[in-house]
Amino acid sequence: MRLLWALGLFSALLHVTSCLLIGAFNIQKFGDRKSRNKDVMDIIKEIVLRYDIILIQEVLDKDLTATKRLMDLVNKGSPQFRAIVSDPLGPTKHKERYLFLYRHNKVSVKDWFQYDVKGFDRPPFVVQFSSTETGVDFVLIPIHTKPESAVKEIDALVDVVEAAREKWKNNNIVVLGDFNAGGTYVRTDDWKNIRRLRDNLNFHWLIDDNVDTAVLGLPKAYDRIVVTTDMKKGVLKAGVFKAYGLGDQTVSGYGRLLKSLHVSLRVSLMELKALAVSDHFPVEVELKPLRNAKKRGRESDETSPKDYPVGIFLQPRSIE
Repeated sequence: MRLLWALGLFSALLHVTSCLLIGAFNIQKFGDRKSRNKDVMDIIKEIVLRYDIILIQEVLDKDLTATKRLMDLVNKGSPQFRAIVSDPLGPTKHKERYLFLYRHNKVSVKDWFQYDVKGFDRPPFVVQFSSTETGVDFVLIPIHTKPESAVKEIDALVDVVEAAREKWKNNNIVVLGDFNAGGTYVRTDDWKNIRRLRDNLNFHWLIDDNVDTAVLGLPKAYDRIVVTTDMKKGVLKAGVFKAYGLGDQTVSGYGRLLKSLHVSLRVSLMELKALAVSDHFPVEVELKPLRNAKKRGRESDETSPKDYPVGIFLQPRSIE
């Protein structure tokens, strides 16, 4: 309870400013079963409330029941979040969605497209947002790579950036998500095959290789945020949000559970709590207000008109 209170207080303090805090969180197997766990959902809620925009990955939510539960939870007492979600993506029966939740008083959705060129297991669902304060547009490109294809998919993200830049004539671009850019999936020798995104001076990696974004095991920088040079001008800071307060108490036992999770028989109580939510930490970037030479009025948010109640799905895939 103390953890939730602290998270909630920090979230409230963040949103008295005009800066934007954007997060990306792989919530492991987020679907109906996880959304029925009150303790887990309370933690997820407080993490969502920290951000102005949050990308949620690994959404295994065929009928969007879990998404609706989360929306109801974060909007309880104050309908501040709207959402836009991709279609189910992936070649297997366990298809995943990309889900963005955003504060509609801070940003609006201006446009989107589904990248459909071959080369990705779960191709990016690209969304262009607009700041309601400054009118500046910026693009978020989400990615959850297939671990075995991480090197190839990370390098191919350059093509998605180019597609977004060409479509919207906009170079304020953020690529974010679970790149699987560490551990055994991307080794030191593999970076030579990711040169288009890694060595290009027009791209800036905000989460370093030595940062740990995984809950358990040796440090692994799976989750990343990469920005274009134009977007870099607005970056205040970036990092990993250690959301679960990983701690100091340890226990032994939990044999069958821990064996199924492939972790040590000595693990912190907070780590066990964290694993109930996800095996990843959120990554985040804070942006100062981006400004054009001439401030524009607020863009219309066609995906989330105010006269629709919470829970109504507008075509093709938005939630208010």
